[in-house]
Order: sequence, then structure tokens, then C-alpha cells
Amino acid sequence: MNIYFWRFASLLDNVVPFTSNQCLLTPDTSRICGVNSIDTSIKLAQLIFAHSNPGAVILLNKNEIFDAITASSLLHHPINAPILFTERFELNRKTLDEILRLKPKGYNEIDVILVGNLSRNIQRQLNYAGLNTYHIFGRNHYETACNIFDFKHDTKNILIVSGENYQEILPVAYFSAHHGDSILFVNNNKIPYCTLERIKKITGVNVYIIGSSKNISNLVEQTIGKLPNISSVQRIDGMDPYTLAVNFSKYIDSNNNFGWGRSYRDGHAFTFGTLNNAMEVAAGVVLAHMGKHTPLLLVNQNSVPEVVKQYIKSIKPLMPATPRPPFMHGFIIGCTSYITKNCQFELGSLLSIDSM
Repeated sequence: MNIYFWRFASLLDNVVPFTSNQCLLTPDTSRICGVNSIDTSIKLAQLIFAHSNPGAVILLNKNEIFDAITASSLLHHPINAPILFTERFELNRKTLDEILRLKPKGYNEIDVILVGNLSRNIQRQLNYAGLNTYHIFGRNHYETACNIFDFKHDTKNILIVSGENYQEILPVAYFSAHHGDSILFVNNNKIPYCTLERIKKITGVNVYIIGSSKNISNLVEQTIGKLPNISSVQRIDGMDPYTLAVNFSKYIDSNNNFGWGRSYRDGHAFTFGTLNNAMEVAAGVVLAHMGKHTPLLLVNQNSVPEVVKQYIKSIKPLMPATPRPPFMHGFIIGCTSYITKNCQFELGSLLSIDSM
């Protein structure tokens, strides 16, 4: 079947393969990386769905970070899907090969759910390959998020995040993939019409605002809190994206079955990424959906922020006289140009039960 797509040659065919030094493995860390975001999304899908078939595949424009973030809720059951990337106007050949390898079972007879800013040509190419498709999109990422909300129509918790600054919201995508809660976007001082209408749709809905007041104002929070259908409004904040990611990982609202609640000593696993390779980190949400179900923590290119260090130390299992489980683990998204070997070694030492 792929013979019909020979003309869609990918840039991936012309690059030098990564060396083991660029995708280094250590006893307590595993690095998932590719030559670009398309390649990394493929490697992540191959890792999680190595011997199983997803219900569908979520396909996104490789340059649209807000679409990728709001699409994360689609990974959760009952759809059960990985995220893959492609170019806007042409279906990437290796992406198509991976979709065919995955052999999606079909969610309501849909094999591939296209999200956001993608050409109709992509859909035609997928259909020509024998795949059933459905495209969720809007005039902008605010409307796309609203239309994803309508497609899911089964959420009791809504995650409200900034539609103007993605730096605080990558960790939100990981929880959305893990728990299935819908993500809607707001502006700093304004709630878009479609977002407001979706919030109003659900009786007794719980709203969680994730982000600082510099990106989502108190006015927006107060406006949502005054709606008659709202059960509760809570904000998860942090002085910077690193702190916010830690606070979100700790957060738990037991009354509403919401939050990671990773605040106790145990063999926790996390995904680590940087803000400089956001699309690759967004593809990593599949690690929050299946496998070790990891929250996202953010690091710098060459070092681990102090707030992340202290958090890991506070939840790390205390070493017994004879080392035994539980053990911690970290998945690192991206090659050494995004997260250096030194940073990886530092993470490995923090996670290791042999280093207290």
C-alpha cells in the first residue's frame, strides 16, 4: 500500500542516525529521542504500543503546540491512542508507515483522528491508504479545544489553561492524557465565547485553573466561579513553570478524584522534558496514558532546577539495608542537544536508590 506514497519523501531519510551517545540509557533513566518531533512521536508510539494495537491514532500538525496540548485528552480510554505528527499539507511517509504498523482497531470505526490545523489533503491521503478518518478543528486553537470537548462529551472536570503561553501548561497535557479530562483555553483577562459555553454545559462541573495569575487573571477565575453550574473552582499555581509542574504533580483533590497526588515516598516514575522542545515533550503524553503513567517534570538543558531536586528527594524511597523495590525511574524526552548527558546523570543520581 505504501508504494502509492513514494513521492512523499521525508527529510528523515537524509539524516544521520542518532548514536547511542545521543540517546543514552542509564540504570534509572531511559531517553526517547529522534531526529525531529515527527521521529520522536513515532518512537514513543513504538515504545508504548510495541505489542498491542491502539483504538485510534491522533494526528497533529508538527508545529501546533496548542493543538497538541488540547488533543491529549483523546489519548485516554475509550479511544486509547498515541499522538503522531506530520507536516501540514503532506502526510509524512514515516508517519503513515507507523500508522499502518499500529493497525488501529478503530474507535467508532475511526482509525485516525486528525486534530487542528491540517490540510484536507492529509485526510485524502489517509483515506487512500484504506484508513477511516475524522477531523476535529476550529478557526483557531480555542475553537479546536471546544470541538474536542464536544467530541468527548463525558467530562466532569475541566482544565482551564492559557491559550497565549504554553510554558505553564505542558504538565497539564500529561494529566489530561492520564485521566481524560478536557482542556479549554482562556486569555489572560477574557474567556472566549466557545470556552464559556462549554463550561456552562455541564451541571456540577469542577473547574481547575492551572497557571499563574500573570497568564490567567483573577478576574477570569472569579467570572468562572460565579457561574451557577459550577461545583468548585480551584487553581494550581507556581512561581515559574518548574515549580508549577512540581505543584501539579503533588496536587490531589480526593473529593473529585482529581490530581496525581505524588507526594509520598514510593517508586514513582516521571517524564522529564524542557521548554525548548515542546512538541516532542507533547508527544510524550502517551507515557502518562500507559506504561508507568508518568507526570511531567521540567528541567533545564544542563541542570535540574532546585525545586525539582528537592521534590524528588522528598518522595524518593528510603534505602533499606538490602536494596529492593520500589525503585524510581525517569523517561527523558529529546536528544542531548535538549537535555545534556550531565543533566541526565544528575537525574539518574537523584532517582537512584543507591544514591541518597
